[in-house]
Parts: sequence; structure tokens; C-alpha cells
Amino acid sequence: MRISFRNQVSALKDCMNSFDPASHRTKINCLKNLRALPLVINEDLFQYFDTLLFLSAYPEDAALLNLTEKEFLRISAFLHRTRKDMPKNLVNTGMPHTKTITRFSHDKVRWLLHHPECNTTLEDFVDPAHTLNDVLTLTLPTIERAETTAGRENLDLMDALKVPSAKRLWFIINELSRLDDQPYIKDHLYERLEPIVCITPRDKSFSKAYNRLPVDRTYFHQDLLKRIDPSTILQAPLPSPVHLDAAQKEKAIRVVKNAMVLTARETDPCTYMDENSFRLYHLERGISIAIFGMVASRQMPLESYVGYTAFKNGFPVSYGGSWIFGERANFGINIFKPYRSGESAFIMAQLLRVYRHVFNLHYFEVEPYQYGLDNPDGIASGAFWFYYRFGFRPLDKHLKDVAQREAEKIASRKGYRTSHRVLTSFTTSNIGLRLGDYMPPAVSDIAVKVTAMIHRTYKGDRILAENDCRQKFMAKTRLSLPADPAEKHVLTEVALWAEAMHIENDRQLDLMKKMITTKPVDVYAYQDLLLRSFNPTIG
Repeated sequence: MRISFRNQVSALKDCMNSFDPASHRTKINCLKNLRALPLVINEDLFQYFDTLLFLSAYPEDAALLNLTEKEFLRISAFLHRTRKDMPKNLVNTGMPHTKTITRFSHDKVRWLLHHPECNTTLEDFVDPAHTLNDVLTLTLPTIERAETTAGRENLDLMDALKVPSAKRLWFIINELSRLDDQPYIKDHLYERLEPIVCITPRDKSFSKAYNRLPVDRTYFHQDLLKRIDPSTILQAPLPSPVHLDAAQKEKAIRVVKNAMVLTARETDPCTYMDENSFRLYHLERGISIAIFGMVASRQMPLESYVGYTAFKNGFPVSYGGSWIFGERANFGINIFKPYRSGESAFIMAQLLRVYRHVFNLHYFEVEPYQYGLDNPDGIASGAFWFYYRFGFRPLDKHLKDVAQREAEKIASRKGYRTSHRVLTSFTTSNIGLRLGDYMPPAVSDIAVKVTAMIHRTYKGDRILAENDCRQKFMAKTRLSLPADPAEKHVLTEVALWAEAMHIENDRQLDLMKKMITTKPVDVYAYQDLLLRSFNPTIG
């Protein structure tokens, strides 16, 4: 057969996740053949780049890794030469020297504007619900606000305000930064402007190929772990987090944030990261996991949204988070596309292990989107069974029985596949994994009680309820009204909780009092207080 770029990429991709001697020889030969062929910007190049990412995260030996590194350099040099006249189909590929054009939140764009590895500019406004006139009338110095009443288009308004073309995005971001003390109003206004930004790398480092953690020792694969015992992994002790100096921590955080930008994605813990909460764990088989909470102004009521990025030999391969409250957590996992043929189950087990041990969790819950709700890929891939093999079961009793019968059919009938209809039916219920003997309480359990109390005691007047419950809680705990807005917000949360749940125990009230100053600044200490408040035998 004639050697072509396409058939060599296809052959390489077919064996990339096989680890026998014949597959290794094929990988080496294909990489050598491809190195001798010219690069052309088309779908074959995109497939090749993604395959190289997988091979670099799951290498068999140093020789293979060396070949992938050389090909990354060759692709980078090739794209650098074409960067001034780059085809549109390279946009949002995350390849070296290629642009990312998308929407991001105000805070994410503000971070990007100070990024040392890329330039970020305003690309366009797409079907905005608000005009700059609507927004700037709330932010401009009073003496300039008359400019917003002339009905000018967005760009004309900035011209009238003498904003240079290159500074338009800076101007919008800075004006809305005046509303930092009202973050959700700021977000709403920015989102209604519908600004699209263009991120242009300054060099090859801002790309999926080079956005990675430094690795002291590469883990070389002789196989892939496809069959695992989740319970054994979850029970394994967790090593201490890695000690990072200031430069190492800054690098690691940038890699985490870059990974989201390069895939045109965004999560709240990543965008609103509390960098003091950042922890990195080095685990087995080349896996590292970073976890991080959020700054006080973005935290959720009572629970803690803790994000993560998982790495394989330094490459970001997965992202997501857990919504943690006491001994329970809702959990979500996303594997970046190039790495979905790897050790996804093992990575998920390691993620659950980290969360379980760091936060002392005994129950995980997963929402239906993860296995098919409004997610056709989740249905097509049978993602429900991925979770089922971990021990997750539908919370709905009927669906739990259906799943058990389907599992028995899969085990006893060769080639049996669950129908699309049944897989879709599973998405009407959350699924849960119990690691203990009881179901820990959820924030929703408290919220129901709070709503009932406000209706019953305060006739639906929520302002009255908040004020009265705060006063009662402060009287019981001899607490003064906090000056800090974040602490005052937590006070309102715990006061409503205490009143609705009829909490009168001095020990528990004292722990809740400590939560007020702890939740805004230390997600780990706050979790410890929650656990102690639910379980009198702790601490």
C-alpha cells in the first residue's frame, strides 16, 4: 500500500491505545513515516495532533515520546510560518500559534488580558441583549454619561469616548470592574453585551501541546488499566499534597486555567479560583490531581464547589468538580476528547479517592447530564454503565430494579446492549454511590425546611426572616454583626439553617458560629467544621 499522510494517521490512531509489541512497532513506524511527509492543514492534521496528545500522555517508552515531541515541534514550526494567513478551520483547535475565538466571563477575560503567553482582543458583539449605552450609563463618570443618550452603536460610542481600537476590550472590562462588589450584576450586564473575544498565542507555549506540568519522571505504559476495583482504590491512603514554591504554584495554576481556555470552556472554580486553596497530588501511573475552591464572593450557600484538573504525565486530561456538603458530594467528570481512549475509569477512581480522603466523604451523587440527559453522546456511549460499574445506582427504586435486570442481561447474554429507550429512562433519576451505611443530609433538605419556615412563621417575608433569624442566632451565640460582607452572608445562611432545623445545642451553635469566619477563607477548615457539626464524635 502506498504510504500517505492519511493512512499513516489512521493506522497510528487505530493502535494508539494498544500496548503489545506489534502495536509498538506500528506506532514507531507510523511516526517515522509521518515525519517524512509534508504537513497540510486539513482534518488529517487535526486527527494527527490529537493522536500525538494521547501518545504523549500514554507513552510506551522514551523512543516513542521523543518522536512525539519532535512532531509537536515540526507542527509548531509549520503553523508559525502560516500564522499570518491562517485558515479559519484552525480556530479553536488549541494547536500551536492558533487562535481561540469564543465567549468567556468578565473575570476570565480580565485574567486573559494580563496573560503573559497570549494577547486577547475584542472580536465582535453577537446579538447583544444590551447595548454599551445601557451598560455604560451605570458605570461612566457622571460627566460623561450624556454620551450614552445619543443612541450610538457600540463601536461608535467607544469612538466618541476616544477609546482606541486596540483598547476596546480593556475599556469594557475596566468599566464593568467598577461593579466588582456586585459580581452577579456585573456578570449579567457583561453577558448581555455578548462580547466575543479573540485569544492569540504569543508563542507555542499557549497550546494543548505545550500547556503541561513539568514531570520529574514519565510513567511509561506497558498496558492500560481497563478493569479496576474502585473500592480498593477509594480505600487506598492518599499521599500528602505536593510542596510547591511560589513559581511552581503559579505555573500549575496557569496550566489549569489555560486548559480550559484552549478548549473554549469555563467552570466557576477555575475562573473564580481561591489560589490559597490550590492543592496538587501526585498519584500512581503518572496521574496528578489538582483541587481548588472559590473566592468568597463566588461561593455557594452552605456547600463548597471544589474544582479539579487531572493530569496524565503532565498533560491536562480531565476537569470537573464536586459540590461538597458534609459527608456527601455531587460529582461531575469530563475527559478531554483526545484522551477518552485511555484510563478514564482509573482516573475517575483516583478523583473520587482524592475527594473522599481530603473531605472525608461517604456519599457521591451524579446528575443525569453526565450519562445522557440532553447529552446524546452520553446515551450513545452507554455512559450510565460506566458509573454503574463503580457502584453508582439510581436513586429511583423502580429504575434501580430496571438497571439490575439490565445488568444481569448484559452479564448473561453475549452481545446484549441496553436499548436507547431504557438508557434514556435512567436519565430521569440521579445516581448515587454509598460508601457508608446511611444517607448524609443535603443542602436541599435544609432549603426545604427554610422555605417552609419562612412561609409558616414569616408569611413569606424573606427580608423579615433573614433579619429576625440573624438576630436570634447572634443572641444565642453572643456574636456581633460582622463588618465583612462575605461573613455577613454566611451568617444569614447559618442563621436560617439553625432556626429552620431548631438547633439549640451549644456545641453545634458554636461550630456554626465558627463557620461564619471560616467559610470565606478556608474550604478545608470549613468542611471540618461541617463534619463536626453533623457528627458529635468528631473532634
